[in-house]
Amino acid sequence: MINKYDHITDYFENTFQLDRIKTLPITDKFRLINYIKLVSKANDIAKAKNIDAITNSPVYNIDHTFHLFVSLLASELSTEAISDIIECYAYNFDESDVYFSKIVILGSGALMIQKGIESNAIISYLISLLGEDFLKNNYKRIFDERDALDINEENEIDIKYKNFDMTYRKLKYDLLALRQIKKEQGHTKLREIIFKYYDNKDLSLYFSMLDVHDKKISEYLYRKLMKDAPKMDRFLLTASRCMIRDVDIIDMHYLLNAVIGKYTNFMKPYSEVVEEIKLRENEILSLIK
Repeated sequence: MINKYDHITDYFENTFQLDRIKTLPITDKFRLINYIKLVSKANDIAKAKNIDAITNSPVYNIDHTFHLFVSLLASELSTEAISDIIECYAYNFDESDVYFSKIVILGSGALMIQKGIESNAIISYLISLLGEDFLKNNYKRIFDERDALDINEENEIDIKYKNFDMTYRKLKYDLLALRQIKKEQGHTKLREIIFKYYDNKDLSLYFSMLDVHDKKISEYLYRKLMKDAPKMDRFLLTASRCMIRDVDIIDMHYLLNAVIGKYTNFMKPYSEVVEEIKLRENEILSLIK
C-alpha cells in the first residue's frame, strides 16, 4: 500500500521486484512499449478533461487489464486502495515475468494518472523500468512514435482472468459478511464469532496475528506473511487486514477479487453483492447459540 507521504516512485521501488522487468527478453520489452503508450494516451485525456473522460474514450476498451485499472480510478477509490489492489493482482504472477511486468506497468501508470503526473514524466519513468540499455537505445524512437499505438493479436500480452470462481466464492462472501457484522455490531462481536463460532482455523490464526495495537507491527506481519504465502493464505490474510483496518466493503470486495485473480465486473449491480452479503451474514449469525 502506498503511504500518503511516499513519493510514488519510491513506492514502486520498495514494493515491486522491478528487476523482473529489466531482465525480460527484448521482444517482450517492445510489447510493453505499447502499454506505456496506452497509459500516456489515457493521461492526455485525463489532463485535457478528467479521469472519467477516459471511460468514454476509445482507449478504455483497448486492453482488458487497463480497462480494469481505469474503472478503479473512475470509481474514485483512494490511492491506498488501488495500490493494494494492484499489488494483489501482481502476487498472482510469480511464475510469469511478462504478466507481472504488464500489471506493474499499467498499475503504476494508473496510479500516476491519478496523481496528476505529466505524460512525459510517466513515459520516461515507465521506459526506465525496462533497463538502461533499452532506454538509451530506444528512448528517442519511442517518444517520436508515442502516438503510434499498435496492440494486436500478435503482440498483445493477454492476461486471462477468472470470471467466476467457485473455490473462493462462498468464502469471499462469508468474509465480506464478517466485515459487515463488525460494521454493525463492533469489533468485540466480530472476534467472538471468528474465534468461537466460525470454523476456520487459518482465519482465526491470521486475524489473531494481525489484530494487535501496534499498527506498524500489524502491517509488517501482513506484508511478511503475504510475500511467500499460497493463494488461500493470501486471501485470508487480506480479508483479516480489511476487517481490522475497517476497509470499506466494496474496496474489500475488489481486493479479494484481486487476490483470486478474478476480473471485477463493474457492470454488475452492487445491490446483488449486498444481497449475497446479507444472506451470508444471517447464516453466520445463526451459528451463535
